[in-house]
Amino acid sequence: MADYKDMLNRLAGKAKEAADASGVLDVYAQGAGRAKALGQIAKLSLELKGEHDELQRIYAEIGRLYFEQARETPEGFFVPLFEQAERVSRNIREKRARIDALHETYGASGRNDIDVEIGDFDDVVSATEADGMTVEIRTEE
Repeated sequence: MADYKDMLNRLAGKAKEAADASGVLDVYAQGAGRAKALGQIAKLSLELKGEHDELQRIYAEIGRLYFEQARETPEGFFVPLFEQAERVSRNIREKRARIDALHETYGASGRNDIDVEIGDFDDVVSATEADGMTVEIRTEE
């Protein structure tokens, strides 16, 4: 058994020497460094996306607050943007009112479901076959 362990130790030593001589360890170290860097890039990219999303949310809140504050007296290049915002808001209110009216008419009364009666398969096939038998075939002579 001692010879077997001794042989394994010598073989491991030779493999390490070969790896050192051929630069395999350097390649491994470079690959490990690159993998770490790529992992950090991915992590930082996700954090950066979160920061951008937060900044967009803040900008939207600033815009909403400014719009509410200056709604009656927009100035300069804000005038067409305020008009667009008012037009879109009006469209939203109108569509919401139409949806609510449709819900009242069809949703609340229980008439929103359509009942379809489906007969037995054999009955449907028999009826269709019978209808086909009564069709006249005309030929031009």
